[in-house]
Amino acid sequence: MTIQLIDVAKYYTGTDEQKKALEFLQSKILEKSLTEFACKYRGSAIDTSPITLVNAVTYYKATAAQTSAFSYLQGLIDNATLSQFETLWRKKPAQLVTSSQLAHIWGCKVSDIPASQVADLNTCLNFFNINTTLRIRHFISQISHESCGGRYTEELASGWDYEGRSDLGNTQPGDGPKYKGAGFIQLTGRSNYQAFANYIHDPKVMDGVSYVGNKYPATSAGFWWYRNGMNALCDKNPSVEQVTLRVNGGYNGLSSRQAYYQKCCEVIK
Repeated sequence: MTIQLIDVAKYYTGTDEQKKALEFLQSKILEKSLTEFACKYRGSAIDTSPITLVNAVTYYKATAAQTSAFSYLQGLIDNATLSQFETLWRKKPAQLVTSSQLAHIWGCKVSDIPASQVADLNTCLNFFNINTTLRIRHFISQISHESCGGRYTEELASGWDYEGRSDLGNTQPGDGPKYKGAGFIQLTGRSNYQAFANYIHDPKVMDGVSYVGNKYPATSAGFWWYRNGMNALCDKNPSVEQVTLRVNGGYNGLSSRQAYYQKCCEVIK
């Protein structure tokens, strides 16, 4: 089945591979057709200012006008071009950390680590540009402590302590347990879940803690990392203490984080 552009819009996550694929596709579309697409996308025959496909999928909100625009574009592109685009789009991100490296860091067997966790970790590292030695070491050492070596992807507490917490956006009955901590750096609260869902274009994130914990254990942590400018901090060659202070707000579990960082240094070069 030919790749559907509406699915591209839904599942765009901003990887370099996806951006390159969209830039390739844009280069194959006539300017007149792109102008018509822009008009349909915005639901306006007046605003004819150019739009890039990268921006179109970044700001896709599944409105009727946007859906119609992608359907229009689908009908313009020949199958050969769509096939080339699909090859670029589905190109796998670089594997920056292997299951063997992770097993060494976590002190477990490779078979103990779900393949889905390794895949999500590498997707996360690529997507959020956690792609230098220092960035990877600090990220993995921090998430390793927070998750007890990858053992926990959901907060152990019930989450009822978060019920009614308007500062977390928990305004609906049951939001506390539904949106308790998920992932390796526990994403918590309806508003944070919604921000994550919007950023990665996956509305199912709002299904709650189990969905995020199972599907995005590392990516949800990477979202926090990105929003808090952690790559920039890592580029200054900080100590584990400095990174821990930013992550934890204090030095809780510092010796554990330092031990994980040392293990990272042994295998991540």
